Amino acid sequence: QIGSGVAFALTASATFGLALVYTQHETAGLDGRVRTFSSMSLVGVLAVAVAISQGGFHLPNAPAGWWGLGMLTFLYGTAFTILFTVLPRLGVVGNSAIMNVEPVFALTLAWALLDQAIAPIQLVGAALVVGAVMWLGLRKR
Repeated sequence: QIGSGVAFALTASATFGLALVYTQHETAGLDGRVRTFSSMSLVGVLAVAVAISQGGFHLPNAPAGWWGLGMLTFLYGTAFTILFTVLPRLGVVGNSAIMNVEPVFALTLAWALLDQAIAPIQLVGAALVVGAVMWLGLRKR
């Protein structure tokens, strides 16, 4: 049944959208690294509080898990630093084109690295996203 998952997804997307708009309009003069540090610190404190309330962290048991956790931290932190540094320069609309290609990259990497199957409807969705981003890019000229 669709219910709480969709509600969580909608809440997360609305919150992220508000964060992008807030970043562009209210903190444009602030260095992107400072914005990233502030947001990551706040999220880190909340994550630790939730983890403690649920019995603590469940850390990886294998080296592959530690590598995955380390790379996730490095890549996600780098991506967010770049996002919040570039956002004031591109604006929300210019940045949305880049953000919309993210699921296509995730789909491609899941296929290439994890050997996950891609359904035809996913290919249609990827083509739609790439086409829309190309259309937005051509429209600006």
